[in-house]
Amino acid sequence: MFPSRHIVTHAQPTGRRSRTAKLALVCLAGCLSLATSFGSASAHAYPQTMDPSANARLDATPTHVDITYDSNIVQNGTSLVLLDSTDTPVPVQTDTTSGRQSSIRPISDLAAGPYTVAWTSLSADDGHTAQGFYTFVVNGGPTGIVDGQAQAQAPAADLMAKLTVTSAPDGSSLLRVDLNNTTDVERVRIQLSRPALGSDLLDTRASGDGGWVLSGNEVAIPGTWHAQVIVRRTNVVDDAKGDFDFSVDSVTGAPAFASASTPASN
Repeated sequence: MFPSRHIVTHAQPTGRRSRTAKLALVCLAGCLSLATSFGSASAHAYPQTMDPSANARLDATPTHVDITYDSNIVQNGTSLVLLDSTDTPVPVQTDTTSGRQSSIRPISDLAAGPYTVAWTSLSADDGHTAQGFYTFVVNGGPTGIVDGQAQAQAPAADLMAKLTVTSAPDGSSLLRVDLNNTTDVERVRIQLSRPALGSDLLDTRASGDGGWVLSGNEVAIPGTWHAQVIVRRTNVVDDAKGDFDFSVDSVTGAPAFASASTPASN
């Protein structure tokens, strides 16, 4: 009984039902083609695992600095640069890798302190380039570079966002976001960027006293930085975004804002 019904319904459509079925198939094919094209056009290779991991605390110089990407990469278009706390490249040797791997090894022992890994990937799927960075610390010296505190505020849609740049109790960098209205806030992210490093979109965590903090020692080299605060709210289609430019002095470690207003003291 069931095979017979299957044959009648699908193998011999006629008239209006046939035209409707064909139209549905055409629409489905178009949607699949669009989805495939979009997925291909937006493909980039991003780190899946890092060794040392982000914000790792090491007791000795790592033998290698490795990244495994989430898709295959073009080796001669992919690179890793290791920067010390003064933004100076550390001498390294590039390892021979293939597939999704990229690896370097320091030529000599690293001095104690924070290090930034700046990565650039070239996707083997579509030839698109991506950039980003992360940090780790070799124990025995300073954990971070920020010394002091700076605050500024900027509009984020209908909100007012305040960003604080300072150091955590362990000496690593700490960025804190406060909002004038926290109603229905689901999450707060900070996208950190600078021209030579690309950008990283980072999740904050609730501070427990009404704010959101980013405390993974992401700011570990001096100079200028751009931070975009991104606020997701329930039942609000568009995220609220506020932009900040700040710098960290290369000598004193003092943070300072360049293009956002300083909040009035309470």
